[in-house]
Amino acid sequence: MQEMEKTNSVLFSREVKPSLFDYLPIDWSNIFGNNNGVIVEIGFGSGEYLQSYAVKHPEKNFVGFEVSITSMKKAHKRIENLDNVRLVITDARFGLREFFGPKSVEKVVMNFPIPWDKKSHERRRVIVPEFFETLSNVLVDDGTFELATDVEWYAKQTMETAKEMGFEVVEFLENPDREIKTRYEQKWIKYGRNIYSLLIRKVKHLEVERLIGGRHEMPHARSVVIEEKISLLNNKIFKEGKKVIVVKGVYKSTHNDAYVIKVISTDGEFQQHYYLVAYPEEPGSREWIIKLDSASNPYRTPAVKWSVQVLAEFLAQE
Repeated sequence: MQEMEKTNSVLFSREVKPSLFDYLPIDWSNIFGNNNGVIVEIGFGSGEYLQSYAVKHPEKNFVGFEVSITSMKKAHKRIENLDNVRLVITDARFGLREFFGPKSVEKVVMNFPIPWDKKSHERRRVIVPEFFETLSNVLVDDGTFELATDVEWYAKQTMETAKEMGFEVVEFLENPDREIKTRYEQKWIKYGRNIYSLLIRKVKHLEVERLIGGRHEMPHARSVVIEEKISLLNNKIFKEGKKVIVVKGVYKSTHNDAYVIKVISTDGEFQQHYYLVAYPEEPGSREWIIKLDSASNPYRTPAVKWSVQVLAEFLAQE
């Protein structure tokens, strides 16, 4: 059975921290204690939509994604007494693909996302072909995706991309009378601004390549280290395919021979900040251990695993 989170204290009782799990994707039936269908909201904001949806449908389980800790605090106050809601702080493009197995989600909802209309901001958009590939994998057969937006071109572009990716358009409505309306939506309706909703259905199933999956192990390396080379790591950049490693700082302990190394790693568009630690296996030994600092606890993506390996190799070179 999948182990639950390894933590003695949780700031938010309804928060799920996937980086602490031993195995991914997550078995959500263990989290909720039942086999009810799962609905995901991307960008839950202050949580009013997620709260209303969960109250209206106690027979469903709800998972919300956000990147803002401020939003988490606001939303948690709303849903902390609801047993059928869990919140996750991470990029939803990453989380939807990595934390949910094939055919495990009934519906995905996204309300009034930022359209990122500038060319330079395209990489921030959620609704791109890769997102629909993820939907084609994690949605159950005939599962749906619903978008609400006040930006007409964004709604139409999403519809066209969905059709190109093999989805069926169930409905495209202007000023729909939705069962649940966000505070943002109610404000724009009051001002006479048009609202657009799109509902699409999964038609075919696709397999997708996940960055992580299976046992979520803590990478480490043993290496003969030339200590003088550690200071040369500062601002060093390593690249291999889609993996990029940047060393942003090297700090020596005042108590022993250990070093803390600040790292930024990138897997394609997914970026993480974390620390590695390096220290002699025995006092005075040239045999060193390089591993993740458990306090920063990033997702063990290919780039994170490679950062341990590539730094160990660099420090061992004559």
